[in-house]
Amino acid sequence: SSLGSSIGFESSHQKKSNMSVQMLHAFDQPSVSKRNIIEEIVPDSLKPQCDLEFLQFNVTKSMLKKSRPVIGNSQRLHIFLKKLHSKQCTSVLFMGGSVTAGHNSRGRLNASFPKFFMDWLNERYPCENADRTRGSHLTKRTQQNNAQTHFVSWSQISQIETLDLVIMEFNVNDSFIDKMPHAMEDKGPEGSTKDYISVWYNEILLRRLLLMRKPDPVAIVTFNADYIGRTWAPKSIGDPEKYRKTLFRRNQEPLKFWLSSLYEIPMFSASVWMLPLAGKKGADWQFNKTNPYSSINFHADRCCHPHREGHLILSLVLVYCLVQEEKNLLSFHREDTLDVEQDFTANPDPTLRDPIYLSEDEEALYVRHDSNSKLIDFTDPSAEKEWNKHVVQNDGWTWFADNREKDKFGLIADGVSGGQHISLQITGGKLGLVE
Repeated sequence: SSLGSSIGFESSHQKKSNMSVQMLHAFDQPSVSKRNIIEEIVPDSLKPQCDLEFLQFNVTKSMLKKSRPVIGNSQRLHIFLKKLHSKQCTSVLFMGGSVTAGHNSRGRLNASFPKFFMDWLNERYPCENADRTRGSHLTKRTQQNNAQTHFVSWSQISQIETLDLVIMEFNVNDSFIDKMPHAMEDKGPEGSTKDYISVWYNEILLRRLLLMRKPDPVAIVTFNADYIGRTWAPKSIGDPEKYRKTLFRRNQEPLKFWLSSLYEIPMFSASVWMLPLAGKKGADWQFNKTNPYSSINFHADRCCHPHREGHLILSLVLVYCLVQEEKNLLSFHREDTLDVEQDFTANPDPTLRDPIYLSEDEEALYVRHDSNSKLIDFTDPSAEKEWNKHVVQNDGWTWFADNREKDKFGLIADGVSGGQHISLQITGGKLGLVE
Protein backbone atom coordinates (compact mmCIF):
# COMPACT_ATOMS: atom_id res chain seq x y z
CA SER A 1 0.00 0.00 0.00
CA SER A 2 2.81 2.41 0.91
CA LEU A 3 4.71 1.43 -2.25
CA GLY A 4 1.63 2.04 -4.34
CA SER A 5 1.12 5.43 -2.72
CA SER A 6 4.74 6.45 -3.20
CA ILE A 7 4.90 5.75 -6.93
CA GLY A 8 1.35 6.68 -7.88
CA PHE A 9 -0.46 3.32 -7.95
CA GLU A 10 -4.03 3.11 -6.68
CA SER A 11 -6.03 0.16 -5.45
CA SER A 12 -9.13 -0.78 -7.43
CA HIS A 13 -11.24 0.55 -4.55
CA GLN A 14 -9.39 3.88 -4.65
CA LYS A 15 -9.87 4.09 -8.45
CA LYS A 16 -13.60 3.46 -8.19
CA SER A 17 -13.90 6.00 -5.39
CA ASN A 18 -11.95 8.65 -7.30
CA MET A 19 -13.91 8.01 -10.50
CA SER A 20 -17.17 8.40 -8.58
CA VAL A 21 -16.01 11.72 -7.14
CA GLN A 22 -14.93 12.90 -10.62
CA MET A 23 -18.29 11.92 -12.08
CA LEU A 24 -20.13 13.74 -9.31
CA HIS A 25 -18.03 16.84 -9.94
CA ALA A 26 -18.80 16.55 -13.65
CA PHE A 27 -22.54 16.39 -12.99
CA ASP A 28 -22.26 19.41 -10.71
CA GLN A 29 -20.91 21.53 -13.57
CA PRO A 30 -23.37 24.08 -15.02
CA SER A 31 -24.67 23.44 -18.53
CA VAL A 32 -22.98 25.12 -21.46
CA SER A 33 -24.53 28.53 -22.01
CA LYS A 34 -25.75 30.04 -25.23
CA ARG A 35 -22.94 32.56 -25.08
CA ASN A 36 -20.26 29.85 -24.84
CA ILE A 37 -21.53 28.21 -28.02
CA ILE A 38 -21.67 31.55 -29.82
CA GLU A 39 -18.19 32.49 -28.63
CA GLU A 40 -16.80 29.27 -30.06
CA ILE A 41 -18.28 29.22 -33.55
CA VAL A 42 -19.44 32.77 -34.44
CA PRO A 43 -17.07 35.62 -35.41
CA ASP A 44 -17.24 38.73 -33.22
CA SER A 45 -18.70 40.86 -36.01
CA LEU A 46 -21.77 38.60 -36.23
CA LYS A 47 -22.45 38.19 -32.52
CA PRO A 48 -24.85 41.19 -32.43
CA GLN A 49 -27.01 39.45 -35.06
CA CYS A 50 -27.46 36.40 -32.87
CA ASP A 51 -29.98 37.93 -30.46
CA LEU A 52 -28.66 35.73 -27.67
CA GLU A 53 -31.27 36.74 -25.14
CA PHE A 54 -34.11 35.91 -27.52
CA LEU A 55 -33.18 32.38 -28.56
CA GLN A 56 -36.07 30.00 -28.07
CA PHE A 57 -34.03 27.92 -25.63
CA ASN A 58 -30.51 27.34 -24.39
CA VAL A 59 -28.72 25.54 -27.23
CA THR A 60 -26.04 23.31 -25.72
CA LYS A 61 -23.08 21.51 -27.22
CA SER A 62 -24.70 18.18 -26.44
CA MET A 63 -27.66 19.19 -28.61
CA LEU A 64 -25.48 20.30 -31.49
CA LYS A 65 -23.40 17.11 -31.30
CA LYS A 66 -26.54 15.22 -32.33
CA SER A 67 -26.81 17.29 -35.49
CA ARG A 68 -24.74 14.94 -37.68
CA PRO A 69 -26.83 11.72 -37.88
CA VAL A 70 -25.06 10.65 -41.10
CA ILE A 71 -21.32 11.32 -41.27
CA GLY A 72 -21.16 10.08 -44.85
CA ASN A 73 -18.05 10.56 -46.94
CA SER A 74 -16.40 13.90 -46.15
CA GLN A 75 -14.00 14.01 -49.11
CA ARG A 76 -16.08 16.57 -51.00
CA LEU A 77 -16.59 18.68 -47.88
CA HIS A 78 -12.83 18.65 -47.36
CA ILE A 79 -12.33 19.95 -50.91
CA PHE A 80 -14.72 22.78 -50.07
CA LEU A 81 -12.99 23.54 -46.76
CA LYS A 82 -9.56 23.60 -48.42
CA LYS A 83 -10.88 26.23 -50.83
CA LEU A 84 -12.01 28.30 -47.84
CA HIS A 85 -8.57 27.95 -46.23
CA SER A 86 -6.88 29.10 -49.44
CA LYS A 87 -9.11 32.21 -49.52
CA GLN A 88 -10.85 31.05 -52.68
CA CYS A 89 -14.29 32.57 -53.24
CA THR A 90 -16.98 29.91 -53.49
CA SER A 91 -20.62 29.53 -54.52
CA VAL A 92 -23.22 27.85 -52.30
CA LEU A 93 -26.55 26.65 -53.68
CA PHE A 94 -29.54 26.30 -51.35
CA MET A 95 -32.10 23.84 -52.70
CA GLY A 96 -35.18 23.98 -50.51
CA GLY A 97 -38.72 25.15 -49.97
CA SER A 98 -40.51 27.74 -47.86
CA VAL A 99 -38.35 27.08 -44.79
CA THR A 100 -35.20 27.84 -46.78
CA ALA A 101 -36.95 30.94 -48.14
CA GLY A 102 -37.65 32.18 -44.59
CA HIS A 103 -41.45 32.14 -44.90
CA ASN A 104 -43.17 33.67 -41.83
CA SER A 105 -39.83 34.50 -40.20
CA ARG A 106 -40.45 38.26 -40.01
CA GLY A 107 -37.97 39.17 -42.71
CA ARG A 108 -38.11 36.19 -45.08
CA LEU A 109 -34.77 35.83 -46.90
CA ASN A 110 -33.05 38.39 -44.68
CA ALA A 111 -34.06 36.43 -41.58
CA SER A 112 -33.51 32.92 -42.94
CA PHE A 113 -30.73 30.47 -42.13
CA PRO A 114 -29.10 30.80 -45.62
CA LYS A 115 -28.56 34.53 -44.99
CA PHE A 116 -26.85 34.01 -41.63
CA PHE A 117 -24.83 31.06 -42.94
CA MET A 118 -23.45 33.08 -45.87
CA ASP A 119 -22.70 36.07 -43.61
CA TRP A 120 -20.87 33.66 -41.30
CA LEU A 121 -18.98 32.10 -44.23
CA ASN A 122 -17.78 35.50 -45.47
CA GLU A 123 -16.68 36.62 -42.00
CA ARG A 124 -14.96 33.42 -40.88
CA TYR A 125 -13.37 32.65 -44.26
CA PRO A 126 -12.72 35.94 -46.13
CA CYS A 127 -11.86 35.31 -49.77
CA GLU A 128 -9.94 37.15 -52.47
CA ASN A 129 -10.67 37.92 -56.09
CA ALA A 130 -8.13 37.23 -58.81
CA ASP A 131 -6.70 40.76 -58.36
CA ARG A 132 -6.20 40.10 -54.59
CA THR A 133 -9.05 42.44 -53.61
CA ARG A 134 -11.64 41.37 -51.03
CA GLY A 135 -14.13 39.03 -52.62
CA SER A 136 -17.32 37.35 -51.45
CA HIS A 137 -18.78 33.87 -51.21
CA LEU A 138 -21.90 33.85 -53.37
CA THR A 139 -25.41 32.58 -52.63
CA LYS A 140 -27.19 30.65 -55.36
CA ARG A 141 -30.93 29.88 -55.28
CA THR A 142 -33.63 28.39 -57.45
CA GLN A 143 -37.29 29.31 -57.79
CA GLN A 144 -38.42 25.75 -56.95
CA ASN A 145 -39.64 24.28 -53.67
CA ASN A 146 -39.31 20.47 -53.60
CA ALA A 147 -37.41 17.58 -55.16
CA GLN A 148 -39.92 17.16 -58.00
CA THR A 149 -39.91 20.81 -59.10
CA HIS A 150 -36.11 20.87 -58.94
CA PHE A 151 -36.08 17.78 -61.15
CA VAL A 152 -38.40 19.41 -63.70
CA SER A 153 -36.48 22.72 -63.68
CA TRP A 154 -33.01 21.23 -63.48
CA SER A 155 -31.67 23.81 -65.93
CA GLN A 156 -31.80 26.39 -63.11
CA ILE A 157 -29.01 24.35 -61.50
CA SER A 158 -27.10 23.04 -64.51
CA GLN A 159 -26.71 26.57 -65.91
CA ILE A 160 -24.83 27.79 -62.82
CA GLU A 161 -21.24 28.22 -63.99
CA THR A 162 -19.36 27.49 -60.77
CA LEU A 163 -20.67 25.66 -57.73
CA ASP A 164 -18.86 24.39 -54.65
CA LEU A 165 -21.46 23.41 -52.04
CA VAL A 166 -25.12 22.35 -52.29
CA ILE A 167 -27.39 22.31 -49.23
CA MET A 168 -30.59 20.33 -49.87
CA GLU A 169 -33.54 21.06 -47.55
CA PHE A 170 -36.66 19.11 -48.60
CA ASN A 171 -37.71 17.63 -45.25
CA VAL A 172 -41.10 19.37 -45.28
CA ASN A 173 -42.05 20.17 -48.86
CA ASP A 174 -41.52 16.69 -50.30
CA SER A 175 -44.41 15.42 -48.17
CA PHE A 176 -46.76 17.48 -50.35
CA ILE A 177 -45.80 15.78 -53.67
CA ASP A 178 -48.81 13.71 -54.77
CA LYS A 179 -47.90 12.29 -58.18
CA MET A 180 -44.92 10.89 -60.06
CA PRO A 181 -45.69 11.40 -63.78
CA HIS A 182 -42.06 10.93 -64.87
CA ALA A 183 -41.69 7.25 -63.98
CA MET A 184 -40.97 5.04 -66.99
CA GLU A 185 -42.25 1.83 -65.44
CA ASP A 186 -45.17 0.81 -63.27
CA LYS A 187 -43.85 1.10 -59.69
CA GLY A 188 -46.68 -0.96 -58.20
CA PRO A 189 -48.72 0.01 -55.11
CA GLU A 190 -45.73 1.57 -53.36
CA GLY A 191 -45.14 3.89 -56.30
CA SER A 192 -48.24 5.92 -55.48
CA THR A 193 -47.19 6.71 -51.91
CA LYS A 194 -45.71 10.07 -50.94
CA ASP A 195 -42.71 8.36 -49.38
CA TYR A 196 -41.78 6.43 -52.54
CA ILE A 197 -42.35 9.49 -54.73
CA SER A 198 -40.02 11.49 -52.50
CA VAL A 199 -37.12 9.02 -52.55
CA TRP A 200 -37.49 8.51 -56.32
CA TYR A 201 -37.06 12.20 -57.14
CA ASN A 202 -34.38 12.69 -54.48
CA GLU A 203 -32.32 9.81 -55.81
CA ILE A 204 -32.28 11.40 -59.26
CA LEU A 205 -31.14 14.73 -57.81
CA LEU A 206 -28.40 13.10 -55.74
CA ARG A 207 -27.06 11.11 -58.68
CA ARG A 208 -27.04 14.18 -60.91
CA LEU A 209 -25.23 16.23 -58.27
CA LEU A 210 -22.67 13.48 -57.68
CA LEU A 211 -21.81 13.45 -61.38
CA MET A 212 -21.74 17.25 -61.67
CA ARG A 213 -18.44 19.12 -62.03
CA LYS A 214 -18.57 22.90 -61.55
CA PRO A 215 -15.63 22.59 -62.25
CA ASP A 216 -14.74 20.38 -59.24
CA PRO A 217 -16.86 17.70 -57.57
CA VAL A 218 -19.59 19.55 -55.68
CA ALA A 219 -19.86 19.11 -51.90
CA ILE A 220 -23.37 17.99 -50.96
CA VAL A 221 -25.13 18.25 -47.60
CA THR A 222 -28.61 16.97 -46.79
CA PHE A 223 -30.04 19.43 -44.28
CA ASN A 224 -33.10 18.42 -42.24
CA ALA A 225 -34.10 21.81 -40.94
CA ASP A 226 -37.66 21.27 -39.82
CA TYR A 227 -40.71 19.05 -39.40
CA ILE A 228 -44.47 19.49 -39.85
CA GLY A 229 -45.77 20.51 -36.46
CA ARG A 230 -49.51 19.85 -36.71
CA THR A 231 -49.02 16.11 -37.30
CA TRP A 232 -47.89 15.82 -33.66
CA ALA A 233 -50.65 17.95 -32.10
CA PRO A 234 -52.82 16.46 -29.32
CA LYS A 235 -56.52 15.75 -29.79
CA SER A 236 -57.50 19.08 -28.25
CA ILE A 237 -56.06 21.00 -31.22
CA GLY A 238 -55.24 18.37 -33.88
CA ASP A 239 -56.07 14.97 -35.34
CA PRO A 240 -53.64 12.41 -33.87
CA GLU A 241 -55.75 9.48 -35.14
CA LYS A 242 -55.22 10.62 -38.74
CA TYR A 243 -51.47 11.06 -38.50
CA ARG A 244 -50.62 8.01 -36.43
CA LYS A 245 -51.87 5.96 -39.40
CA THR A 246 -49.09 7.40 -41.58
CA LEU A 247 -45.64 5.84 -41.60
CA PHE A 248 -43.56 8.83 -40.48
CA ARG A 249 -46.28 11.39 -39.67
CA ARG A 250 -45.30 13.16 -42.88
CA ASN A 251 -41.79 13.67 -41.50
CA GLN A 252 -39.36 13.06 -44.36
CA GLU A 253 -36.24 12.76 -42.22
CA PRO A 254 -36.13 8.92 -42.12
CA LEU A 255 -36.27 8.86 -45.92
CA LYS A 256 -33.47 11.41 -46.25
CA PHE A 257 -31.48 9.46 -43.66
CA TRP A 258 -31.91 6.28 -45.75
CA LEU A 259 -30.78 7.83 -49.03
CA SER A 260 -27.99 9.89 -47.49
CA SER A 261 -26.50 6.87 -45.74
CA LEU A 262 -26.57 4.68 -48.86
CA TYR A 263 -25.00 7.43 -50.98
CA GLU A 264 -22.64 8.51 -48.16
CA ILE A 265 -23.95 12.08 -48.26
CA PRO A 266 -23.20 14.05 -45.05
CA MET A 267 -26.42 14.94 -43.25
CA PHE A 268 -26.80 17.93 -40.92
CA SER A 269 -30.02 17.96 -38.94
CA ALA A 270 -31.86 20.16 -36.48
CA SER A 271 -35.08 18.16 -36.45
CA VAL A 272 -33.30 14.93 -35.42
CA TRP A 273 -32.92 16.30 -31.89
CA MET A 274 -35.44 19.16 -31.77
CA LEU A 275 -38.49 16.97 -32.44
CA PRO A 276 -37.70 14.43 -29.66
CA LEU A 277 -36.82 17.30 -27.32
CA ALA A 278 -40.16 19.00 -27.94
CA GLY A 279 -42.30 15.94 -27.26
CA LYS A 280 -40.42 13.91 -24.66
CA LYS A 281 -43.01 14.73 -21.96
CA GLY A 282 -46.03 14.12 -24.17
CA ALA A 283 -48.06 15.80 -26.91
CA ASP A 284 -49.77 18.28 -24.56
CA TRP A 285 -46.36 19.47 -23.35
CA GLN A 286 -45.10 19.65 -26.95
CA PHE A 287 -47.82 22.23 -27.67
CA ASN A 288 -47.63 24.13 -24.40
CA LYS A 289 -46.17 27.63 -24.64
CA THR A 290 -44.57 27.30 -21.21
CA ASN A 291 -42.36 24.56 -22.67
CA PRO A 292 -39.36 26.41 -24.17
CA TYR A 293 -38.73 23.51 -26.58
CA SER A 294 -42.32 23.27 -27.82
CA SER A 295 -43.31 23.11 -31.47
CA ILE A 296 -45.56 26.17 -31.16
CA ASN A 297 -42.66 28.20 -29.78
CA PHE A 298 -40.46 27.08 -32.66
CA HIS A 299 -43.03 27.50 -35.44
CA ALA A 300 -44.71 30.71 -36.56
CA ASP A 301 -47.74 28.79 -37.89
CA ARG A 302 -49.50 25.41 -37.68
CA CYS A 303 -47.28 23.96 -40.40
CA CYS A 304 -43.57 24.18 -40.21
CA HIS A 305 -42.08 27.64 -40.55
CA PRO A 306 -39.64 28.73 -37.83
CA HIS A 307 -39.64 32.14 -36.26
CA ARG A 308 -36.64 34.37 -36.86
CA GLU A 309 -35.11 33.01 -33.64
CA GLY A 310 -35.67 29.46 -34.92
CA HIS A 311 -33.68 30.23 -38.04
CA LEU A 312 -30.79 31.22 -35.80
CA ILE A 313 -30.89 27.73 -34.26
CA LEU A 314 -30.84 26.23 -37.77
CA SER A 315 -27.85 28.45 -38.59
CA LEU A 316 -26.01 27.26 -35.48
CA VAL A 317 -26.55 23.65 -36.57
CA LEU A 318 -25.03 24.35 -40.00
CA VAL A 319 -22.01 26.26 -38.77
CA TYR A 320 -21.34 23.89 -35.87
CA CYS A 321 -21.30 20.86 -38.18
CA LEU A 322 -19.00 22.61 -40.65
CA VAL A 323 -16.63 23.71 -37.89
CA GLN A 324 -16.50 20.16 -36.55
CA GLU A 325 -15.74 18.84 -40.02
CA GLU A 326 -12.97 21.42 -40.31
CA LYS A 327 -11.46 20.02 -37.10
CA ASN A 328 -11.67 16.54 -38.61
CA LEU A 329 -9.89 17.77 -41.73
CA LEU A 330 -7.06 19.35 -39.76
CA SER A 331 -6.51 16.16 -37.78
CA PHE A 332 -7.04 13.80 -40.71
CA HIS A 333 -4.34 11.30 -41.67
CA ARG A 334 -4.50 9.28 -44.86
CA GLU A 335 -3.58 6.08 -43.05
CA ASP A 336 -6.78 6.41 -40.99
CA THR A 337 -8.84 5.16 -43.95
CA LEU A 338 -8.89 2.26 -46.36
CA ASP A 339 -9.01 2.62 -50.14
CA VAL A 340 -12.58 1.34 -50.20
CA GLU A 341 -13.60 4.33 -48.06
CA GLN A 342 -12.70 6.78 -50.82
CA ASP A 343 -15.44 8.73 -52.55
CA PHE A 344 -15.42 6.97 -55.93
CA THR A 345 -18.03 9.44 -57.22
CA ALA A 346 -15.42 12.23 -56.96
CA ASN A 347 -12.91 10.47 -59.22
CA PRO A 348 -12.18 11.87 -62.72
CA ASP A 349 -14.06 8.83 -64.02
CA PRO A 350 -16.82 8.70 -61.36
CA THR A 351 -18.32 5.44 -60.16
CA LEU A 352 -21.81 5.51 -58.68
CA ARG A 353 -23.51 2.72 -56.80
CA ASP A 354 -26.38 1.01 -58.62
CA PRO A 355 -29.66 2.93 -58.39
CA ILE A 356 -32.00 1.98 -55.58
CA TYR A 357 -35.31 3.01 -57.16
CA LEU A 358 -34.55 3.94 -60.77
CA SER A 359 -35.02 1.55 -63.65
CA GLU A 360 -32.32 1.22 -66.30
CA ASP A 361 -34.33 3.43 -68.67
CA GLU A 362 -34.87 6.07 -65.98
CA GLU A 363 -31.18 6.08 -65.11
CA ALA A 364 -30.22 6.40 -68.79
CA LEU A 365 -32.59 9.28 -69.49
CA TYR A 366 -32.78 11.22 -66.24
CA VAL A 367 -29.26 10.79 -64.85
CA ARG A 368 -26.73 9.83 -67.48
CA HIS A 369 -28.16 12.25 -70.04
CA ASP A 370 -28.62 14.84 -67.30
CA SER A 371 -31.93 15.90 -68.81
CA ASN A 372 -35.62 15.56 -68.10
CA SER A 373 -36.63 16.23 -71.72
CA LYS A 374 -35.94 15.10 -75.27
CA LEU A 375 -34.96 17.84 -77.70
CA ILE A 376 -36.46 17.53 -81.17
CA ASP A 377 -34.84 20.23 -83.30
CA PHE A 378 -36.65 20.90 -86.60
CA THR A 379 -34.31 23.78 -87.44
CA ASP A 380 -31.16 21.66 -87.84
CA PRO A 381 -30.63 20.83 -91.55
CA SER A 382 -28.77 17.63 -90.64
CA ALA A 383 -31.25 16.38 -88.01
CA GLU A 384 -34.15 15.17 -90.20
CA LYS A 385 -33.35 11.49 -89.68
CA GLU A 386 -33.17 12.01 -85.91
CA TRP A 387 -36.49 13.78 -85.42
CA ASN A 388 -38.37 11.95 -88.15
CA LYS A 389 -38.37 8.71 -86.15
CA HIS A 390 -40.51 10.45 -83.53
CA VAL A 391 -43.25 11.35 -86.02
CA VAL A 392 -46.21 9.01 -85.55
CA GLN A 393 -48.64 10.75 -87.93
CA ASN A 394 -48.28 13.65 -90.36
CA ASP A 395 -51.16 15.19 -92.26
CA GLY A 396 -50.32 18.36 -94.17
CA TRP A 397 -46.98 19.36 -92.65
CA THR A 398 -43.83 19.68 -94.76
CA TRP A 399 -40.25 20.08 -93.63
CA PHE A 400 -38.19 22.53 -95.70
CA ALA A 401 -36.42 25.92 -95.66
CA ASP A 402 -38.72 28.73 -96.78
CA ASN A 403 -36.28 31.67 -96.72
CA ARG A 404 -34.31 33.04 -99.64
CA GLU A 405 -31.02 31.60 -98.40
CA LYS A 406 -32.65 28.19 -97.87
CA ASP A 407 -31.03 27.75 -94.47
CA LYS A 408 -33.94 28.26 -92.05
CA PHE A 409 -35.58 24.85 -91.81
CA GLY A 410 -38.79 23.97 -90.04
CA LEU A 411 -42.09 22.08 -90.29
CA ILE A 412 -44.59 24.18 -92.19
CA ALA A 413 -48.30 23.68 -92.88
CA ASP A 414 -49.24 25.14 -96.27
CA GLY A 415 -53.01 24.84 -95.99
CA VAL A 416 -55.19 27.67 -94.76
CA SER A 417 -58.47 25.83 -94.22
CA GLY A 418 -57.30 23.93 -91.12
CA GLY A 419 -57.12 20.21 -90.47
CA GLN A 420 -53.34 19.86 -90.62
CA HIS A 421 -52.10 17.57 -87.89
CA ILE A 422 -48.80 16.12 -86.71
CA SER A 423 -48.34 13.65 -83.85
CA LEU A 424 -44.97 13.20 -82.15
CA GLN A 425 -44.01 10.52 -79.67
CA ILE A 426 -41.89 12.00 -76.88
CA THR A 427 -40.52 10.89 -73.51
CA GLY A 428 -42.36 11.97 -70.39
CA GLY A 429 -45.73 11.63 -68.72
CA LYS A 430 -47.22 8.51 -67.17
CA LEU A 431 -44.77 5.63 -67.59
CA GLY A 432 -42.67 7.82 -69.83
CA LEU A 433 -44.77 8.00 -73.00
CA VAL A 434 -46.98 10.82 -74.20
CA GLU A 435 -48.27 11.14 -77.76
